[in-house]
Parts: sequence; structure tokens; C-alpha cells
Amino acid sequence: MKTYISMIGFDISQIISLIVKYGIEKGDRLVLIRPEEENDQRAENTLNEIQKFTNQINRDIKIEIFRVSHKDFEKCVIRLTDLINSSESEVIANISGGPRELLVPFVVACLVKSEKVKRTVSYSDIDRVAREIMLPRITGELDEKTKSILDDISKNQPATITDIAKRTKLSESTISRFISRLVAMDAVLIEQKGKTKYIKISFTGELLLK
Repeated sequence: MKTYISMIGFDISQIISLIVKYGIEKGDRLVLIRPEEENDQRAENTLNEIQKFTNQINRDIKIEIFRVSHKDFEKCVIRLTDLINSSESEVIANISGGPRELLVPFVVACLVKSEKVKRTVSYSDIDRVAREIMLPRITGELDEKTKSILDDISKNQPATITDIAKRTKLSESTISRFISRLVAMDAVLIEQKGKTKYIKISFTGELLLK
């Protein structure tokens, strides 16, 4: 089984190229990313054309529209990351077409979850050819202890070193070393109030937990 996750503008040729290249059958998913709010009739027409095309192959192929707001970049990336992460089948991602405000977050999400994306396809505006590209692995894996500390911060923020130590049953000196490492990774943010440091998870930290 395959899950196609694709940007989509007003041109169905990208979707046709994907399906011709890799095939589609009953049980496969076709997830199309669109803005949360839109009033352009061309978008509706495009989606109808795609449905007509897939119906000619198999009427049981379901098209899912994944709507996401472009107004908050970080939330958009996290929602698209969760979309990729939720797929239990082979993911084929099309990182071309559609509005730029959603394309950039989708590319970031694909990079974050590159181990989940089986194939990535980019459709050229120059020669109208769909090419498979290899995504780099740019996010490091956290060891279990670091991940558990970051997860604790996420669930209990703003957190102090003392509080984290109590919850994780580790010494404050150990927690302090891990926090220094997470700061160097831009995974947490520190706010100093008097003598106390309050720790919050950053956007990078949230993605590292995905």
C-alpha cells in the first residue's frame, strides 16, 4: 500500500505524472495539501478533475484533502510533520506545485521525517518532468535519556532544573548538562528570572520529538 502526499495547485499534470510513475490501486491513499481557507473556484475544479481521473482507474481510490493554515509557519510544519508521521504505508511525497506558503513548510516536514518518506518527487516547471530526488537526513536522533528530558520539558513547561530532576529522578547536575546540550541544539529556550532559569521547548525541540 502507498500513501501519496502531494502539493496541488491548479494543474493536475503533477498528480497524473505521480500516478503514472508509481501506480495507484484500491487501498492506496491520495492526500492533497490545500490552504485552510480558499474561495478560488479553480481549486474546486482541479480537485474534481483529479477525482474523475482516479475514478477511471478505480472508484474505490479515496482522495483526502488536508487543509492547513499558512498563517503560522511553525504550526504548519508541525501539522504536516504529523501528517507524514501518521501514515502506516509507504509515503511518496510530491514537493512541487501549490502555494509557496504551504510548499516551504511541507519541504521542511519531509526533511524532518525523511526516514518515513520512501520517495520524494519534484515536478519541473522548466521541462515538465517529474524527477525523484533523495532527501538528506538533517535531523539527528536523540538518545532515550535526552529525549525523555525534552519530553518532560514539553509536558511541564516552563520547567526548572530542580523540577525536571525530581520528575526524572536524575541529579540536578545531570539535568544541567543535558540542558546545556539541548540549548546548543536550539531545542530549548531559557528565560532567567532572578536566580531561576525557566526552560521551554523550542520549535526545533518539538520537531525532534516527532
